[in-house]
Amino acid sequence: MFISMQGNWSISVKSKNAAFPQRFTVIGASSGNGTYNGVVGAPPVNVTGNHWLIAIQNDPGSGFRQSDTRIKFPTISAGMFRFDIESNDAGGDQDFNDLVLTCSSAASVSDYILYGNVTVYSGNCIFNPCRRRWVVIDTYKQLIDALKYDKLREVIEKLYPERIPPIPQPDPPPFFSPLMINIGDDVALPPRVANVYTRTNFQAADTTKARKSKEEIAAPQNLLSDFEFAGTRNLSNTKTLASDRYMIDKIGLANLKDSIRFICNTDPGNNLTLNFVEYDRSSSELAGGPYIGNGNTSMLGSAITDMNGNYIFRFTQSLSEVVHEVEEDVAGSENSLVQVRPDVLVRITDSFHPSITLFESAPHFNINQLQRLDFCFPADIVRPSSFCFNGNLVGSLGNVFIGGNQNTSASTSAAALDRNGYNNHLRSTGVISVHNSQAGFSIDCAAWKSLIDIKGCMFNLQRKKGDAVIRYYTIRYRKPGTGWQFVNQQYRHPKFSKRNIPFYSGDVTGPFNTSLNVDGSGAVIVPAYINIQSEVYLDGVDWEFSNLDRYMQLNSAIYEAGTPGKVYFLIEGYDEKGNLVPNARDLVALYINNRPIEFGLSGVEFTSPLETLPCNLYKMTAAEMNTPLRLNFKANDAWGFINDYSLSMSKCPSDVEVNVTTPLSISGNKTGLLKAGSNASNTDANGCPGYTGTLGDFGTTGFVTVQMQPSAAAGGWLQPNEEFAVISFGLTANVRRTNGYNSGLEGTYQASSTFYIQRK
Repeated sequence: MFISMQGNWSISVKSKNAAFPQRFTVIGASSGNGTYNGVVGAPPVNVTGNHWLIAIQNDPGSGFRQSDTRIKFPTISAGMFRFDIESNDAGGDQDFNDLVLTCSSAASVSDYILYGNVTVYSGNCIFNPCRRRWVVIDTYKQLIDALKYDKLREVIEKLYPERIPPIPQPDPPPFFSPLMINIGDDVALPPRVANVYTRTNFQAADTTKARKSKEEIAAPQNLLSDFEFAGTRNLSNTKTLASDRYMIDKIGLANLKDSIRFICNTDPGNNLTLNFVEYDRSSSELAGGPYIGNGNTSMLGSAITDMNGNYIFRFTQSLSEVVHEVEEDVAGSENSLVQVRPDVLVRITDSFHPSITLFESAPHFNINQLQRLDFCFPADIVRPSSFCFNGNLVGSLGNVFIGGNQNTSASTSAAALDRNGYNNHLRSTGVISVHNSQAGFSIDCAAWKSLIDIKGCMFNLQRKKGDAVIRYYTIRYRKPGTGWQFVNQQYRHPKFSKRNIPFYSGDVTGPFNTSLNVDGSGAVIVPAYINIQSEVYLDGVDWEFSNLDRYMQLNSAIYEAGTPGKVYFLIEGYDEKGNLVPNARDLVALYINNRPIEFGLSGVEFTSPLETLPCNLYKMTAAEMNTPLRLNFKANDAWGFINDYSLSMSKCPSDVEVNVTTPLSISGNKTGLLKAGSNASNTDANGCPGYTGTLGDFGTTGFVTVQMQPSAAAGGWLQPNEEFAVISFGLTANVRRTNGYNSGLEGTYQASSTFYIQRK
C-alpha cells in the first residue's frame, strides 16, 4: 500500500529478511522520484516535496506487486524525526520484516508530526468513543439519542441550547458540527498555549548553508537542535476562568459515559484519506464559550491511513511574533522564538468532489510538536474501502451487500440469479430486500433507480503465484428476450497525486476500445475498462483508495430505456492478453423503475352550482349546506412498487364527518382519513407480490372519483355556530425504490386542494 509523506525526508533500508526481491517506489515528490532496490547499505534516498507517496514492492516470481505496509510510530531524538515503514510480501509468513525502511528528517522549531490510529465505529454509539476527556457528539442522530438521557440533555441545554431541534427532523442536516462537552476541566475549552524556545547555537543562522552538501537535504531554518525548550505560556486573550453558565456535573456525566461507551463497535479505518485542517477559534470560543465550529480554518495537507488504520502526518507552521499575547513577559529578541500550539481537526471529503465534506471531526487543542492523535469516525458516514479476499465481482450495490454465490456460469435461471446473503435478498426478478443494518435503511421488495454504484472484488490479495490477474473488464446488459449490448458509460477515478489540481474530476478508466477474446470467438475490439484495483496492488499506481472497490456508476435510466423491468448485467474480467480470467464472471438481474408514479388530486368541486368568489370561496345558504362534493385522485404504479398512499380531509375550525357514497368500496361515514392503501403482505418472506396502489384497489389506471356529503350527524358543512370554514384535502404516497443509499422509500409524493365556505 502507499504511505503518504509530507516534507523532506531521507529514506534508507534498515533491514531485509526476504527471499523475494524487494524495492521501494517514490512518486509525486519534487525530487527523489523513482524506484530503488531494497538493499541494505545502499545510499539513503533524499526526497523533497510538499506531498508525495512511497510504496514497497516485492516480486514473488510473477512480477513486482505491492507489499502490505504498516507504519511504526515516530520518535524525536537529537533534533531528528524518525520512523520505520515495515512490509510484508507475498510469502507465506506475516511477520512484516521482509523490507524495513527508516525515514529520518531534521526537525525545526515550527515542525509538527501527528500520528495515531483511525477507527470507524458503529452500533448504538451516543458519542465518539475515542475522546476520553470529552463527550463528543458527532452526528445529528447521536444528538437526538443523547437528548433521551436526562443528564446529557441537561448539559446540552446549558451549553448548546440553539442546537436542540424543536421537533425531530425527518432527514439529518447536510452538515453537522460536533458538540464538545469538556469533562476533564472546569472550562468549556482549554486556553490557547504557546511554546517558548531559547537559542543555544548562536552560529546556527550563519552556518545553515554550510551543512548542506550535494547529497543532503537542505536543512530547515531554526533547527530544533539549535534551541532549548523554555516552557509554555497561556495567551492573554483566552479566558481561563470557568463561567457559571458553563459549569456542569462532570462526575455524573463521566459516570454516564462510562456506563454506555462499550456499546460501540470499532473497526480499522484503513486506507482513508485524512485532510488535516488548522482551526482558529471564534470570538465566542476565545471568550470562554463552548466549541461551535464557526472559526476560520486553513488546510494543512493530507495523509493516508495504512492497512491497520495508522497514519503519520507532518506539517510546518509559520513562526508567529506573538510575544505581546503571552501572559508572562518573554524577552523579544532574535535569541527567543514563540510558537503558538495549533488546534487541529480532520475532514473526510468526497473522493470525486473534494470540496464536499462528508464528515468533520471535533478539534484537538494545543497540539504538541510530536503528538499521537487517534480518531474515530462514524461508520455510517465514513466507509473505508474494502480489501479483496476471494470476494464476488458484484459485492455490493451502493451500501447494499450482495451475498450468495457468484454467478460464474452467467446463467439467467432463477436459481443462479437468486442472491440471498448478508441479510439482504436480491431476487431473481431483480427486486431487492434490505435488512442488513450496514446499509443504513431497511426495505422489502424495492426496485432500483437512478445512479447505482457497483462495487466488487477484481483483485484477490491472497492470490497464488500463478493466478491470472484481471487487467480489463467489460459490462454488458440486456433485457429478457433481447441481445447483449456493452455498457459505454464513461467512468473516472481520481489519483491521489492530482488531488490539489483545480477542477480535477479524476482520470478516465474507460471505456477504451480493447482487443478481447469475448465469448471464446476470438479477439474483437470492444469497449472495456482498466482494472485500477490491480494497478494499485501490482503496479503502484496511486489511484485514490476511497471507493477503489467501485468500478462503475450505472445510470439506470439508460438501461431501463423508458420501460421499467428486469435488466441483466454481465461483468467479465480479462487478463493482459485479452483472455477471460477463470471464474471472473458474474451476472445479476436488477429490476429498474425510474418512471414517475401516476399521482394526482384534481376536480374538487360541488355537484350543484353555488355562489363562487375568487380564491375558491363558496357562499352557502342553509339549504345548500349538505350539497355533495366530489374529487378525483390516483396514486398507482403499474409495476407494483407503491408502498402506501393516503387520502385525507380536514376542516377548520372543527372537523366534519362526511358520508362517502362512491366508490362503494370505501362508502360510509368518515372523519379525517378517507382512504389509506398498502399491502402488508408485500414482503420478501411472501415472495414480493407487489402493490399497485389505486390501480389494484379500484381497478383503474386513471382517476378515482370520490363523492361525499356531510353525514346526518354533522348536519352540514358549517356548524350552526360557524360563519366560515377552511376545508382541505391531501393526498400522499411513497414508493419502494432505492439506489443503495436512500431510505428505500421514494417520496413522499404530495398533493393538496383547499377551499373556503362562508355562510350566506
